[in-house]
Amino acid sequence: MQDGGQERSGARRDRRRQEIARACLDRLAEEGWAEARLDALADDAAMSKQGLLFYFADKADLWAEAVTCATEEIGLVLGRRVIGERGPTAVRALRRGLDEIGRVLPSLFAVFLDASGSVPRASAVQQARASFALEGLLTTLAAALAADGGSRDGARRLARMAWVTLLGHHREARSHARAGLTAAPQHAADLDFAEAQLVTLAGALARARG
Repeated sequence: MQDGGQERSGARRDRRRQEIARACLDRLAEEGWAEARLDALADDAAMSKQGLLFYFADKADLWAEAVTCATEEIGLVLGRRVIGERGPTAVRALRRGLDEIGRVLPSLFAVFLDASGSVPRASAVQQARASFALEGLLTTLAAALAADGGSRDGARRLARMAWVTLLGHHREARSHARAGLTAAPQHAADLDFAEAQLVTLAGALARARG
């Protein structure tokens, strides 16, 4: 019974950490984790600084949780967009999904992009959660790419290529935004070109089946 109570208490604490991190997304996206003040972040979460530090060891811990939550949600949203698609349409679904997240969940997407795969002080549990979310998305995407009979290994490689390629263009645009610059004029055109190349590869994968 005692162990069960501790598990429930731990689950409640984890949920509360996630709620607080999500409440801080706007400021973290706007100011960056290094510049955002703990007092202001606590205000965003409607709590005192001391209350915030009850749940998080420090600001780096809060940032790591925000990035982990963002990664999990992005993986879930994109997975839902891709599942059920076949071959080239899966690439288009991934592209549209990323564009939609950028419009509908801009702060969440910005925090994810700012992390750039490196999160200081992320715990082993946070790393595992983020990895699980992204691997789940890539597995779903690979299955969609192989749905017309393409090689599973080839589909897996193409899934990773599509993810890295499309995400790279969004990260470049985010880098411009953080520097106070407008997005590069060719950003949309570059994304269109990258998508077209990936669609061509997805079509070739299907044609090369057994």
